[in-house]
Amino acid sequence: MRAIYLLSAAALFVAGAANAQVTDPNMTCEAYLKVAAAAGPTPKTGDAALDKMSAEVDAKMNAYCKANPKANAMEAAAKVLGG
Repeated sequence: MRAIYLLSAAALFVAGAANAQVTDPNMTCEAYLKVAAAAGPTPKTGDAALDKMSAEVDAKMNAYCKANPKANAMEAAAKVLGG
């Protein structure tokens, strides 16, 4: 049961990391990539598993947005986090 709570908390953190840079609901992926580049790498938490998960989400978001620069960044984040 404790693992479920930890996994849920980690998922919320990762979701927050991906969406933290999506500051405008109308933001395009092109604008997201600019903001993400200016912000630099995702800060490390000290938890190897959580850091790995955050890096994977960032990589998926960047790959999706590079392939679909005109897509809505909020929708891209939802697709990346949803699977």
